[in-house]
Amino acid sequence: MVIMFTINKYTLVANLFTLSNAIAGIIGTIAAIFYQETLPFLAMQMLIFGELFDFLDGFLAKRAPTTSSFGAYADSVSDVITFAVLPGIMLLQSNLVSLSETGILSLIPFFIAGFYSICGWIRLIRFASNPTTVYFEGLPSPAAALLIGASATIANISESHWLFGSDGIFLTLLAITTGILMVLKIKYPTPKRGQKPDLLLIGLAGCIVISFLFFPGLLTVTLILFISLLYTIFGPFYFFRT
Repeated sequence: MVIMFTINKYTLVANLFTLSNAIAGIIGTIAAIFYQETLPFLAMQMLIFGELFDFLDGFLAKRAPTTSSFGAYADSVSDVITFAVLPGIMLLQSNLVSLSETGILSLIPFFIAGFYSICGWIRLIRFASNPTTVYFEGLPSPAAALLIGASATIANISESHWLFGSDGIFLTLLAITTGILMVLKIKYPTPKRGQKPDLLLIGLAGCIVISFLFFPGLLTVTLILFISLLYTIFGPFYFFRT
């Protein structure tokens, strides 16, 4: 009886975090579509909540004596919503190139956002079929989601239009490049290596990301963009040097 209680406790709480991840992704998507102007940071906050719930879900699931097929499938669906669909919607609500065009050119933003979301979906399928060892195979979708989510959020703030410009070309190239990096088999470092520099850097990055939940603003979201961009660019080089 004690063993069954332990199993049910871990599985139940892990599934609740999985459900919370999905809810955060759905709320973030709604916020990105309908409340981008009035609540410009809400979608990004929901994205971070989703990442936090996903981490807690994985942390507990690894400590459960048994695995749950329901939890595995639910986790995959939740991750697609939060890390693939939500950033794609946030891209559409930003100043993507040709967003104001008419005719067939008006479809360009949808193809760009769709390309990113599909790449994120493929990355998640690879992760589900081939779990991470001491390195990520391709840019992990949560890191990519932070990069794109932060970029799209900043692009919608008038004070930061100088960074991305009014035509959205830089954001477009960033979205395409990030999508490609997710599907390429480039090695990125993970906390599973257990090296102290890794844990210190991840702890610092985690503090910066979580701080946005309590102090949403241009400064904190810019810091998230900075650290996620550093990981995206220099992560593979750091892996081979350490």
